[in-house]
Amino acid sequence: MIKRIACALVALTVCLASVSAQNFLNNQYQKAGREYEKQARESMDTGEYEEAARLAELASEEYRKSREYAEMMTLKFRAANAINLAERRIADVATSPGSSNYKTEIAAARALVVEAKALFAQEDWEASRSKALQAIDAMNKLTGVKTAPRDASGKTLPKFYTVVSRPVNTDCFWNIAKMRAVYNNPLLWPLLYKANKSKLRNPENPNLLHPGTVLEIPSAKGEKREGAYDPAVTYEPVQ
Repeated sequence: MIKRIACALVALTVCLASVSAQNFLNNQYQKAGREYEKQARESMDTGEYEEAARLAELASEEYRKSREYAEMMTLKFRAANAINLAERRIADVATSPGSSNYKTEIAAARALVVEAKALFAQEDWEASRSKALQAIDAMNKLTGVKTAPRDASGKTLPKFYTVVSRPVNTDCFWNIAKMRAVYNNPLLWPLLYKANKSKLRNPENPNLLHPGTVLEIPSAKGEKREGAYDPAVTYEPVQ
């Protein structure tokens, strides 16, 4: 009986380990769980079934902590991404022609980002992201970009992407096309270029993209596209 219980616990631990490793990468709890799992297997092999069951339970507890930690870090990452995007979108709108007409809206969006940062400091990741997304939506509304329904699964791909500047891997048609939210294939960059050629300051030079340019992403394989790109969403790539 003890042997059957121990076997069941070790089997459950292995199942939990594989799910955690696949979805959450490594963290201190995951590593501790693997060590307990290893010890549980060794105890099983030497016939120490009660010890194997005890170690398997410890491993399961560490894997549970691993999942909770990874979920918390995911929320934190998504909040930080949303804040960064909100700041970029506000800066883009504030420096665009006619921005003087939107002083009130821009000030309101900046206030939302201040609130988002305060909530982030309080580790209220979900509320922080929500405030930042409100700022992004307000700026998208001003520029005529429809915001897509936010589906955490990322099944609906974005139709619009705003060019940004980065110190490394800055935006170009090649880098944008290889994003999983776009085509997941850099070789499809000509689709983007042709669809947005008229928006470029120098239409004959596809290598020159300016931050703040809102690109439309045409469908490559009949996939559904709607709304603006959200860096906080993990999109399902085009197959």
